[in-house]
Amino acid sequence: MNHNQNQMDDFQKNIIEFNKQLTEKNLRTSNLHKLSGIRPDGLIIIGMGGSGLAGEVLRAVKKEIGLNLPVTNWKDYGLPEHSFKKPLYIFASFSGNTEETLSGLKNIFGGGKKSLVAAVSSGGELGKLADNKHIPFVSFSPGSLTPRQSVGTMFYGLTKILKAAGLKPRIKNYSGKIKPEKFRREGQKIAALLKDRMVLVYTDENHRHLGYIWKIKLNETAKNPAFNNVLPEMNHNEIVGFENKKIKTAAIFLKSASRPRIEKRFKLTEKLLKEKGVRVISLNLSGKNELEKTWRTIPLADWATYYLAKLNGQSPVETKSIDKLKELMG
Repeated sequence: MNHNQNQMDDFQKNIIEFNKQLTEKNLRTSNLHKLSGIRPDGLIIIGMGGSGLAGEVLRAVKKEIGLNLPVTNWKDYGLPEHSFKKPLYIFASFSGNTEETLSGLKNIFGGGKKSLVAAVSSGGELGKLADNKHIPFVSFSPGSLTPRQSVGTMFYGLTKILKAAGLKPRIKNYSGKIKPEKFRREGQKIAALLKDRMVLVYTDENHRHLGYIWKIKLNETAKNPAFNNVLPEMNHNEIVGFENKKIKTAAIFLKSASRPRIEKRFKLTEKLLKEKGVRVISLNLSGKNELEKTWRTIPLADWATYYLAKLNGQSPVETKSIDKLKELMG
């Protein structure tokens, strides 16, 4: 069996076992007692790419899980400006070696600031810093996962930190409720519809995180140009771009029961795009709540992009352009 086949088998195995991430059972912790009683007035989650997806999910479902404080996701060097009096900074990096994320943590210690800090990672430089500085830390075994496949693990790592800080998020164990294999056939059908097309993913504002997750997986797994946006905003600009029929495009609409005017916009936008020659894929989000909708959407996106990678003749694991840029950055 060649290297590419081994990678594909590992990637497929990780999709099938995604539900095993939806629990705190496989997480290791250190120094979480230091968070006891801290009562932050805001969360700032620092994480790039696939490592930052868990923060996007947390911000989207925070009201549902009883988290009554602002959540800021930061995807840059350093740290964001803010008006919080007592923020909790959570540094999230799958590998522990993400340059931008580490710069934010070093900014805190280099500036001599006494800030509330915690971290989630599989190890790397972030793990070493957490150990040396006695930072509250949640770690996990990466196995053969890619960062974009670790959303569940890193999300439960975040909520583990929130619980230690006394914030009491209402989080269930979904490991027995989500059956990733059920989404395989639908994902394979979607992949066939997306081949050789630039893909646009559309949601309403409340589900922006799901559009972004699809976009990242289309980019990294399938090696396919893809972008995401929300309605109604795209109706005021992006919809005009489809008047140029020379570009082969597909549009995925992720829909959930919403306000009547938004639902009407989705229906009309799909109709107008079809008239412009766009291949429209309409998917209804299913689940009893927003978190369940998220955990059911992720394996579908994984299967679709895994099979699209095969159709594109690409490894679903490798991200050569990202690796090359890191090398060039030194």
